[in-house]
Amino acid sequence: MAADANAMAGLLARRRRVGGRTIEAPTLQTEAVKFWENINFGPASQAAAREFAMKQEMPLAECARLFALLNMSLANAYIVNWDAKYTYNVWRPVTAIRNGDEDGNDATERDAGWTSFNPTPMNPEYPSQATINATIASAVLESVFSPVKAIPFTATDVRDTKRTRQFASLADMAEEQKNVRVWGGVHYRFAIRASEDVGRKLAAYMIENTLKRAR
Repeated sequence: MAADANAMAGLLARRRRVGGRTIEAPTLQTEAVKFWENINFGPASQAAAREFAMKQEMPLAECARLFALLNMSLANAYIVNWDAKYTYNVWRPVTAIRNGDEDGNDATERDAGWTSFNPTPMNPEYPSQATINATIASAVLESVFSPVKAIPFTATDVRDTKRTRQFASLADMAEEQKNVRVWGGVHYRFAIRASEDVGRKLAAYMIENTLKRAR
């Protein structure tokens, strides 16, 4: 129990340092967090699918299957995630840090003025929707095209087309989309890792059981 208490205290201490608005994060992390606001998450995977389909001159029927599989999988991700959020009902970092003296753990301390770098969503922390979505999008696109570690991509801000982020691969973009939720102070790392597993399993099920090619 003491080890668990100390581990939680360490976790909250790291959250205060990395994801707080009053603590200046490293520049690269700060820019990534600012770019990956919710408005850019969804369009990035759709843009990637569209770009690769055009480059490969995919037939219309194959394009329809690609976008249907991608978006059916993402729709199921929201169902799975929101059901889990209100089943487990885990505190966001801002709630845990501001109430560190009320969690029954003497190793944690209260920081009543702490604020996350990103605005904290008004729903439970666990699991991470951004992580599940990024994992699913990568898996679906890989199932249609090729290993995502070999596909470079440039993400564009939907509000300002001059603002972009370049990635050596789709896998790198997905990894950054996961990390910014920790860097922005709205998720714990354990939620990211658990959500990756959820995304992989959901994507595998959808790829194997839906929209199968006619033989």
